[in-house]
Amino acid sequence: MTKYLIKKEFLLTAHPMTYVFAFFGIMLMIPSYIYYVAFFYVTLGIFFAFMNGRENKDTYFDAILPVSKKDSVKAKVAFVWIVESVSVVFAIPFAILSQKLNPNGSNLAGIEANVAFFGLSLVMLALFNSVFLNEYFKTAYKVGKAFIFGSIAVTVFVGLAETADHLPVIGDYLEGTHGQLVQLPLLFVGIAVFAVSFFVTNIQCAKKFEKVDL
Repeated sequence: MTKYLIKKEFLLTAHPMTYVFAFFGIMLMIPSYIYYVAFFYVTLGIFFAFMNGRENKDTYFDAILPVSKKDSVKAKVAFVWIVESVSVVFAIPFAILSQKLNPNGSNLAGIEANVAFFGLSLVMLALFNSVFLNEYFKTAYKVGKAFIFGSIAVTVFVGLAETADHLPVIGDYLEGTHGQLVQLPLLFVGIAVFAVSFFVTNIQCAKKFEKVDL
């Protein structure tokens, strides 16, 4: 049943801009740019999807279906996770091209579009999901408030990450001064955090949604 609910999320609930923003990985081609913004747009697309669902009474539609609240939550969390995963994979070739074509030879505005960047971006997306989805499922209605909280968390994370990029030793590691292979542990950590967060966030949100009186 869950797979049909996920299909419903993609075909009925998602806003058209959700799909447009999912492919903003092309922004990694922009010289001297804060590349985390590309994935922030992905979170904005997710916000549009949830707002579209709210305006079209999607939560109440789920309530009249022969499915549990737990299944509804799982479908929405899976929808978010799939959209973000696709956006990250789509961005990889543009990150490679960015390093080859960037006329400056380096990103003067922040971290390079490298292995470390993708590891940190996955952590950033996991953080957004945890804050946004947990806040949203407290009411299954206040999507704007949830997005504000999620955006604040992302902004703080990006601020810390970009600050670290300019610190001695840490900055050299994040910039791949000694090669990107040494950054692989950070990428693996990011993948692990992103994967585990799906299950943790799903459990947390299901518990919150069970308490919501529809």
